Amino acid sequence: MTNTNLFHVHTFRCGHAENVPDTAYIERAIELGASDIWFSDHAPFPGDPFRNRMKFDDLHEYLDTLLSLQEKYADRIQIHIGLEIEYLPRFARIDYYQLLTQLPDPIFLILGQHMAEVDASSDGYSFSMDKEWRKEHEYKALGSAIVSGIQSGYFDFVAHPDRIFYRCQNWTENMETVAKEIILAAEQMEIPLEQNESSKKHKHQYWQEFWDLAEGHVQIVQGLDAHAVNELRIV
Repeated sequence: MTNTNLFHVHTFRCGHAENVPDTAYIERAIELGASDIWFSDHAPFPGDPFRNRMKFDDLHEYLDTLLSLQEKYADRIQIHIGLEIEYLPRFARIDYYQLLTQLPDPIFLILGQHMAEVDASSDGYSFSMDKEWRKEHEYKALGSAIVSGIQSGYFDFVAHPDRIFYRCQNWTENMETVAKEIILAAEQMEIPLEQNESSKKHKHQYWQEFWDLAEGHVQIVQGLDAHAVNELRIV
């Protein structure tokens, strides 16, 4: 992927991005001289059980709108249509990820693991656990979910894999073990890992130690994780 690609761009539908039309991102991308823009808003889950993502009823509007814009701007910029979503086994069991991969248009899926199932037999998620558990165990649960997601074969990219360590203060052997498991899975499945520009702006979300381990083993792509037009830039 060349550096004229603007990869990993969200839209207003997720509820925590700038409330502007999709064309605002596209026009700005053209101004920047970008060859491609990759929209990957937070995908919904059936029943809308989680916050900070588009509503399930908005999914087809999102796809239809971008398909129309893809055609409209075809001679000026290439628009890629995708979704960012967590891997949660209970939704895999109802074939939800398979459904997403079969949507019209060659859609791409980014694995963005912001939460994980804690107990597959219950409705427990990592975000519902107490502070001490999250500090000690959350990154392990998220790392395990990333590995499972990679091995599922549904995903084309992994977003900000090092962000799972955001509660950690210093790099440890346990963190390195989890990092190596993610990198090995990505290497075996030939799935690129994303160095996330947004993570670099926040303490403990970007870990150079992770990327030193990944270098030479996997393809690394640069992602913006843009939630506002002014966050678009060539990197």
